[in-house]
Amino acid sequence: MNSHDFDYYTRRERDERLRAERATSVAARQAHLEMAECYAAMLQNLVVLRTAA
Repeated sequence: MNSHDFDYYTRRERDERLRAERATSVAARQAHLEMAECYAAMLQNLVVLRTAA
């Protein structure tokens, strides 16, 4: 894992959560929350891979 990946996924997760908060429709809110969860999972995988190495 490099710091660029970590920073990118962290920023994208945060941005998607902010977009979810600001979304005007339920469908958009859910889509942004799903994306945020995907970025959170990618972050978790980076951390696990790093600690396993």
